Amino acid sequence: MSDAAFQTIELKAARAGFSAFRPMLHGRVSASAPVVSAEPAVDSYALGVQDGQNMAAAIFAVERAQMQALLGAADAIQTEASEELAQLIGEAVCTLVAKIVETAPVDADWLKAQAHQAAAVIGDCDAARTLRLNPDDLALLDAAELPLPVLADADLPRGEIRIEGSAGWIEHGRSSYLTALRAALAPGDEA
Repeated sequence: MSDAAFQTIELKAARAGFSAFRPMLHGRVSASAPVVSAEPAVDSYALGVQDGQNMAAAIFAVERAQMQALLGAADAIQTEASEELAQLIGEAVCTLVAKIVETAPVDADWLKAQAHQAAAVIGDCDAARTLRLNPDDLALLDAAELPLPVLADADLPRGEIRIEGSAGWIEHGRSSYLTALRAALAPGDEA
């Protein structure tokens, strides 16, 4: 570059044409005249309130959607009567009762009452009747006066009574009660 292309100017002369103050209005403004802004007046408080309401409405909409999703999920897990569940509960009850009955001792008074009750059921309709008991139970009824002849039957479980007649037999005892319990708990059978 050459020196001829530049012109030397004094610093004073360079700053003389510029002023730091440049008024937007080219006239004089009196001190008592109100300042008019080109933008409309903004109410900051009203804007804050509106922003708060908008935020609250957005949060409420999100919470409402979540609540509706929870209610939908709760409706989906409502219990329904299940045949499989009823069958499982029935089997559990029968198993527990059977274990209790198996471990319970046979009471002589209870056995006598059951034998009398079973004999009363058969009545006088059949002259060929026999009362059969487990041999261990027969020892409990040794002194009892029963209206039927009594025989020992090792095939009968303890606590069972069988009255045999010419037309068939009647069984009475713990297994009869358990069979009735199973029938009562069977799913789908309405009483």
